[in-house]
Amino acid sequence: MDLTKLSRADLKKLAKDVERELKKRERMAKAEAKKKIQAIAQEAGFAVSELLEEAKPKTRKTKTRAKAKIKYRDPKNAKNTWAGRGRMPRWMAAYVEKGKKKEDFAV
Repeated sequence: MDLTKLSRADLKKLAKDVERELKKRERMAKAEAKKKIQAIAQEAGFAVSELLEEAKPKTRKTKTRAKAKIKYRDPKNAKNTWAGRGRMPRWMAAYVEKGKKKEDFAV
């Protein structure tokens, strides 16, 4: 097929027709594969769902830690908070260097 002789409109129509045909053939191939799978499962004495359940990977449950409650707040900027976990934030470290205590900022 010589595509160079086709107009732009003809090429667009051809592209749509090709896409439609590809989707149709994919649906037909999937349906045929499903029939084959069902026949194999039935021959072995199982339902397809039974076989697929075992094929699913086991997922591990991850433990989620609850968000820590705020224990300290900057008196000059209420957005600066700290739960007391991890490294001391810069805003609090600056106050501590000036002689303040962590307890001075307790909520």
